[in-house]
Amino acid sequence: MKKRLPSKTSNFTTLIDENSFYVDKTVFIKELESISDRYLFFLRPRRFGKSLLLSMLGHYYGIQHAERFDDLFGGYFIGKPHNQTPLRNSYHILNFNFSGIKTDKVDDVFLHFTNEISGAVKLFITKYNLFTDVETAEIFSHNDANSILRSLFFRLQGLQPGIKVYLFIDEYDHFTNELLAFNREHFSEIVSQNGWMRKFFEVIKQFMGEGVIDRFFATGVTPVTLDSMTSGFNVSKNLTLDARFHNMAGFTESEVQALITATGSETVISEIDSLVGDIREWYNGSKFSVETVQKLFNPQILINFLDYFYAFGKYPTEMYDPSVASDYLKIKNQLSILKPEEANEVISEIIENEKIKDRITLQYNLESRFSRTDLISLLFYNGLLTINGAEGSIMEYVIPNYVVKTMYWEFLRQSFIEENLSGFNTDDLMEIFDEMRFDGKVNKLVKYIAELMDKISNRDLLGFRESNLKMLFLPVLNFANIYKINSEVEINRKYIDLYLKLQPEYRGKYSFVLELKYLKKSEIEKYNSIKSEGIEQLKDYMTLKGLDKDKNLNAFLILFLNNKPEIVEID
Repeated sequence: MKKRLPSKTSNFTTLIDENSFYVDKTVFIKELESISDRYLFFLRPRRFGKSLLLSMLGHYYGIQHAERFDDLFGGYFIGKPHNQTPLRNSYHILNFNFSGIKTDKVDDVFLHFTNEISGAVKLFITKYNLFTDVETAEIFSHNDANSILRSLFFRLQGLQPGIKVYLFIDEYDHFTNELLAFNREHFSEIVSQNGWMRKFFEVIKQFMGEGVIDRFFATGVTPVTLDSMTSGFNVSKNLTLDARFHNMAGFTESEVQALITATGSETVISEIDSLVGDIREWYNGSKFSVETVQKLFNPQILINFLDYFYAFGKYPTEMYDPSVASDYLKIKNQLSILKPEEANEVISEIIENEKIKDRITLQYNLESRFSRTDLISLLFYNGLLTINGAEGSIMEYVIPNYVVKTMYWEFLRQSFIEENLSGFNTDDLMEIFDEMRFDGKVNKLVKYIAELMDKISNRDLLGFRESNLKMLFLPVLNFANIYKINSEVEINRKYIDLYLKLQPEYRGKYSFVLELKYLKKSEIEKYNSIKSEGIEQLKDYMTLKGLDKDKNLNAFLILFLNNKPEIVEID
């Protein structure tokens, strides 16, 4: 019987009961119990399967799920008798989820936080029926989160026989990351030595020491909140960069193939190699440890793609997931923590080279100035950069996949062209792309770029270089995903500036190879030699076997002398 493609639920029971395919992460239960640390943090970008991971662990360890163990886990690694652990179904599970805490009014954040803690504690008490009505009323006689939590743990401590609590916190840093991006002063207040967020974790630490909380597992995106509270909660282990737990969330390529095989039609399965090859380029590439070669897919984005592909038999027009775009404003505000010129330099280097080198920030010190290293690390934790390798303590980060590249180009469009140049008119862009895809010409495109160049001051042009020219082309060409953009694509050790493939969802017939050259007025004597060099480069490119060459692949050399362009078509 075919399995269903997983829904967007993060509830393990729902996934199993609806006969959905579950990518088996239960093998990590034994691995987690094999290490000496029992209080754990695990960071991954959004939509990476962290909530489902916690739900699976809660169902394995929760005493209330013992009767359904075989139904829930019988088909997976941990369900086999020789793989089960002594801690199976032995805990009372207390769950907190901070993803819904609102930050739009900073004065109300503590109220929303208290409501979350209060609601979770009420659910815990009801689920396990541990106290009398009087005892329960005493716990909720307090009006702040930390007092409610402390009162609960004192009551649990007095129970005979004693119980063991496994505490899960999902998205522990969600609302604090929001505050870091939009209200850094308030963020600093709540995680400071006397801040209520630090006090919350001090309560947890206290009852870990007293044996009430036997195990603890928290997920999140960044270590900013965690590291801000180090002195108040220094008993935890951060597994984020640990290669042993690299694919505890996220899908490996073999897991993606298993998912498609289990859920796809015979037609889909017959084309699995081609399908996996395409989605590898679009969605794969996340790596969180220097000790592994495996790269991971973002589960939710991948499943959204497959859902569309299964339903309509074709790729979606927008291959990126719309939910990715929701990260844009937060990222933009996080960039603003750094000085504008420093942030722009980092983003420019990433877009220009598609890689960047620096150390990794493991502990953020908010009393010190936010640094370039901090920003690059923040982009890594948010999934916008990933580890490619390391030399000593210096990491090489790269853009993980094509979807994330489009995010940078979109950022470039909104933060530079729209805000600074006021030169992004969608009507003009459709005329540009109509000329490209139907007529095989780039005249309107180059004219548009030249108009943008005219709006750049002469002072800024003094520092302008060829890579900056490409950074004007990229966000324009990314419009509406009409062309698949390959920048600095390597074929037989040749690097093509821009290789533009018309997406199959769009009418038209022309794709392009573009070589870009830029010279300042002071370099005019080099103009003819640079032009000849560019023509020869393009002729060489058009002989490469790696290009999808046909009569509809057009090649152009585009030269700018300051802000004056020339177009040369290569036959």
